[in-house]
Amino acid sequence: MVMEIKVGIVGCGGHANTHAAAIRESGFATLAACADIDPERARQFADKYGVKNSYGSLKEMAEANALDLLIIVAFPTVHPPLIREAVSYGIRHILCEKPLALNSEQAEEIQALAKESGALIVEGLMYRSHRQIAKARELVASGVIGDVRYIHAQFSDYASSSPGNWRNNRSLGGGSMTAKGCYLVDACNLFSGSRAKSAFCIESVNPEFNVEVGETGTIVFENGVTAQFETNHRSVWREELKVCGTKGTLIIPHLIVTKVQKREVLLELDGSYEHRLMKVESFEFEPHNSYLLQLENLYRCIREGAAPNFPITDSIINYKVTDALMRSVQSGKLEPVQW
Repeated sequence: MVMEIKVGIVGCGGHANTHAAAIRESGFATLAACADIDPERARQFADKYGVKNSYGSLKEMAEANALDLLIIVAFPTVHPPLIREAVSYGIRHILCEKPLALNSEQAEEIQALAKESGALIVEGLMYRSHRQIAKARELVASGVIGDVRYIHAQFSDYASSSPGNWRNNRSLGGGSMTAKGCYLVDACNLFSGSRAKSAFCIESVNPEFNVEVGETGTIVFENGVTAQFETNHRSVWREELKVCGTKGTLIIPHLIVTKVQKREVLLELDGSYEHRLMKVESFEFEPHNSYLLQLENLYRCIREGAAPNFPITDSIINYKVTDALMRSVQSGKLEPVQW
């Protein structure tokens, strides 16, 4: 018999629908309550998903409901205070949409809070839960592409002219790095096999909103691996990863947002320009919703004591690297990663 978990959502904007849909599809979770600083928006969200209880604050929701899991889907700048507030109400399992924090200092404070309270706090990089990532990690670890030497990652999107889009509002934590670049930094760290040593980054700014809309960065790792990434809100939609080794290249053509489409991991092995044909091998995956897979992992954490697919220690590593990248934007120089 499946023991259902009761889930609450705080922040009832557009992305909350993605999590509500995953909860409805799960068969093991119930959306018990929702809250938003706009009570009417919370009520409309509740009506849409058949939720009995909606509130105008996290405090009201926490006091009225015993939640097994809280999902935070608010603006980035309020993520840390909402996490602290949730823990103070006794909530012990929290999934916070990315970015968990805006810098490593905030992330380390959240990590310390989790350790002190015994709460499980997970950042919502849902792509980590998809089976193509597990397969890609397995292939790289097997040595099939040889020793990793270079990584290239891209996650870009079309430009948005909406002043109501939080990505266009610096005061809300907007920008392409917080919206998309966080995934790329994580992927580079994940597949490098080493700790980052230094980083360099240049930034593009939308003058209309005075917000960052593009980051192009380089990360240098202690084992000699070099990673380059491009994240932006000013070109076309792309979300791919290439991991180049001494024997071949692993490619994930669609790395991040996976809900209903088939996915694949490609291997390009051997080959030498026009002299020797490249061998191509494909590993295909039937459609799987990464958000649902993330929720399944959290269910196992809550009911079985499993480990999260994306532990907070990995979040800390990412923010250390991101801090160096942001310092580089200001200095115009290669900046050391401060461990």
